[in-house]
Amino acid sequence: MCLPLKFIQLFIRINCFCFIILGIVLISQVFVTLSDDVSNDGNGIVFTFSVGIAVIIVGASGLLSSYCPNFCIIFIYSCFIIFIGVLTVYITISLTILKDQLFSDKFDCKTSELPAAQKTKEQILWAETQFCKHDCICYIERIQDWNSDYLENNRIHYTTNKQMSDITSYQKCKKWIKIEGASSSYIAFLEEKYHCSGWCKSHPVYLFSNINNGIPKDACYRYFEQEYEYYVNKSYIDYLIVDFLYLFNLCFAICQCYQTNRYKNSRIYPQILYELASQ
Repeated sequence: MCLPLKFIQLFIRINCFCFIILGIVLISQVFVTLSDDVSNDGNGIVFTFSVGIAVIIVGASGLLSSYCPNFCIIFIYSCFIIFIGVLTVYITISLTILKDQLFSDKFDCKTSELPAAQKTKEQILWAETQFCKHDCICYIERIQDWNSDYLENNRIHYTTNKQMSDITSYQKCKKWIKIEGASSSYIAFLEEKYHCSGWCKSHPVYLFSNINNGIPKDACYRYFEQEYEYYVNKSYIDYLIVDFLYLFNLCFAICQCYQTNRYKNSRIYPQILYELASQ
């Protein structure tokens, strides 16, 4: 026994409004990520933005179809709700598998298959061979804060004269090469947040952030994985919400079809569906 038609209409409108809010949240997350310039997954940004737009279209078309019955609007709404439902279920399953892999420590710094991991590794290893070398002498602002033996033992070529060199990060080297993977800004973000440098093994100095920040305490891979795990968990929750909204919408849509077959004065579905239902 289905609920009264007016209640179904009200719930679908509330549900569609939630879709619009969720779509706005997804898109706002993309803009926040871009403004901070700390993204390590360009494809993920594009995909999240696309899903956000699609979710907003679903919500908007659902609201329009409830107030202004029109076959084209309802057709678009129906297509998008099916598409988003199938897509989000698939993404949720994929994220669940990825979460299990992360929790089982399947990935390691040498053979990690995380998105952008290998390219990021190549970029960091290349930076280690170029930064604070003969062709890219780095500038130490306060040499008294350093142990000279530490710098010499690690073959760090530096100067305290800013007129000779003002290079404080790898990006300022003449032989700087941009390799596909995490952006230099994202790697610098990891270095500053976790006081790390290098990939599998800690590098003696910071590479992508300011060398004058001191001595790194650890390698960056596990923090790269940690940030990625946070991103996966956050996305997993977002898509679970979409799944539940879709499930509720589907259940009430079934009730709605049943009720509109009984009450032909409904404003949600066009008259053509009533005629087909009566045949």
